[in-house]
Amino acid sequence: MLPACQIVDDPESDTGKKVISAFVAGYAKLREWATNDPQRKAISEALEPFLKQDHTIDEDEVSKLLIERRFVVLQGPPGTGKTRTAKAVVDKLNAVSIFTQFHAETSYSDFIYGIRPDIKKDSISYIPVIGKFTEALLEAQKPNSGNVVLIIDEINRANLANVLGPIFYLFEHKMEASSVKIEITSDLKIDKLPDNLYVIATMNTADRSLAVVDFALRRRFAWYDLKPKSISGKKKKLTDINVLEIENSDNFFFVEDYTKVSEIFYWHASSPELSLQPGQGYFIALNFKEMTNRIKYEIFPLIKEYIQEGLLSSAKEEFNNYFMSRINQSLFE
Repeated sequence: MLPACQIVDDPESDTGKKVISAFVAGYAKLREWATNDPQRKAISEALEPFLKQDHTIDEDEVSKLLIERRFVVLQGPPGTGKTRTAKAVVDKLNAVSIFTQFHAETSYSDFIYGIRPDIKKDSISYIPVIGKFTEALLEAQKPNSGNVVLIIDEINRANLANVLGPIFYLFEHKMEASSVKIEITSDLKIDKLPDNLYVIATMNTADRSLAVVDFALRRRFAWYDLKPKSISGKKKKLTDINVLEIENSDNFFFVEDYTKVSEIFYWHASSPELSLQPGQGYFIALNFKEMTNRIKYEIFPLIKEYIQEGLLSSAKEEFNNYFMSRINQSLFE
């Protein structure tokens, strides 16, 4: 990003001209001087080299954090690759993965252990059913077992106090064995989790209808923010717009659309509203038509809902201009 002030040693140099142009463009944007598409495009192009770029390799950072803390929550807006990152970390650690997704009706009997009616018998009888947590625990307890990673997708969609029950006590990354044993099943009681059992959970920060995570859980997990960021790739022209070819993929990253939406958020969103920004996953498509449909049927309705809820109010005009020029749709219809 641009500093608050800067001395330009050589205003006639290419670097000096870029810095001066960016300062002028920034001031023009703050004063809302741009009134047409060519002016808005000129401002965006002047500012683009100074937009903050995140070059962190999330898989490496999360892998290190997981080894150190054992229990990690990946939090961020939709499209930032939370689940993909979790699976990439599993591959990096050469671990066995067990996946589950929480929802509003997830219960202790679903996640830990419960009983269900045996529908194969004529008389009423019940059979024990182990949940994904117990499945991961038993896998980690096997002789000569390697690393085991339990992935919990959308962890805050469930009532965590009801789902975790007494095993909540076990989620301490440096916990030593104690005299307190937690009953997992009638045949299994443990005083600590195996050292080779790890948990990666994901949490969508843009869904405001979800349950608030309590401070006790926050203390037991490490929290890693995944933010929207540009995808690197080879530049290519596609239907008169710049895209990036994604390595080992038939898809393209539509960098111009991503940059425009990101720029609007950078300039207008408050700190809490930044957690609503659509991630880079929204801007990956096979072709121009598919990307146009993604904007029309995914990004446009999402932004419209935000604005109708009173969010991003200062960005209404800029978003409207973008959607009108890109898909010929107005937010105010």
